[in-house]
Amino acid sequence: MKNNVSLIDVEKGAKARIVSIIPSAEFGDIDPLVTQRLTDLGFSEGMSITLLSHGLLKRGPYAVRLGNLSQFALRRPEAAKIMCRVEE
Repeated sequence: MKNNVSLIDVEKGAKARIVSIIPSAEFGDIDPLVTQRLTDLGFSEGMSITLLSHGLLKRGPYAVRLGNLSQFALRRPEAAKIMCRVEE
């Protein structure tokens, strides 16, 4: 998988690099705040990320570990904002 994909499309256990955090209409007017919050937590361009697990049918939550060893659980709309490049 060489193309950029949303975190929700990354396979469980896969390692990837964050390419960007994209806007989402789902958050409406607070979308910039959600993007800033993710960035403040360490979800930034170039950061490595591992998908540890996801909920039933990939509906969330998404458990992830960042390269700095921080671990988070994200809701599906938040995970969908994170674009990644899967590493092989």
